[in-house]
Amino acid sequence: MRVVLGIIFALFIICFVAIVVEETFLGGRRRRKAIKIAREREIPEGMVNHPTTDLAPQNSNTPHLPR
Repeated sequence: MRVVLGIIFALFIICFVAIVVEETFLGGRRRRKAIKIAREREIPEGMVNHPTTDLAPQNSNTPHLPR
């Protein structure tokens, strides 16, 4: 039982350290905020719910089989 609790505790510590390292050294919240702002600037405000805001091509010029 003590071994199982020790392993769970060790995994908790490892995950905690990984979160701290990601948030402090790899940008964390600032990076996510910058990505969010970049995405908001990419799509004009009036086009947010517009059906053509996706990045998929509207016409691929490839033949399609009839349904």
